[in-house]
Amino acid sequence: MGRRFNIWSFYLCLIVLLFLMNLIFSDWKVSPPSYILWILSVISFILGIIGFRDKTNKRSRIRSWFTVILSPLLSLVLFLGVIRFLFISEDLFKTTVSPDDNYKIEFYLTNGGATTSFGVIGKLDGPFWFKKTIYHAYPMDHVKVKWVDNHTVWINNHILDLKKGETYSE
Repeated sequence: MGRRFNIWSFYLCLIVLLFLMNLIFSDWKVSPPSYILWILSVISFILGIIGFRDKTNKRSRIRSWFTVILSPLLSLVLFLGVIRFLFISEDLFKTTVSPDDNYKIEFYLTNGGATTSFGVIGKLDGPFWFKKTIYHAYPMDHVKVKWVDNHTVWINNHILDLKKGETYSE
C-alpha cells in the first residue's frame, strides 16, 4: 500500500509542477486555476509522507524525499498565487466578439488597491477553459475596441492580428 502512495504522490507532484510551469511561462493558460493546483500539491505532500512506508529500494526513498521536499515549495508558490486574488481584483467590464463570431475578447479592469493605479487586461477565449492574455495596459482605466476585419482588432490605438497571434503589453 505504501508503494502506491509513493508513486502517486510522485506523479501528482510532477503534474502540479508541469501545470505551474504552464501558468508562469506560457501565453495560453491550459492549466486549472491555482487553488486547484494548491490543493493537489497539499495532497501530494500528504501522500508523500504516507509513501515513506515503502522502503523496498533506493528509488522509492528518493521519490519520497523528492515529493516531500518539492510539494511544500509548490504549495507555498501556489498559495501566494491564491492570495494574489484577494488583493488584486479583476472585474469584467467589456466583452467583444469578432464579426464572424470566431474570436471573443473579455476586458478586465485590474485594481491592486490604494497604492496602485488601474490597469486593463484583454483575454482571448480559446477552446475549453483556455485563455490567452493579448492586451495588457497599465496604467489605464478604459478601452476602445473596434474590429477591423474578422481576425484583426483595434484596441486603444494598437492593431492586433489575432490570426498571427499578436499581443500587446505595456
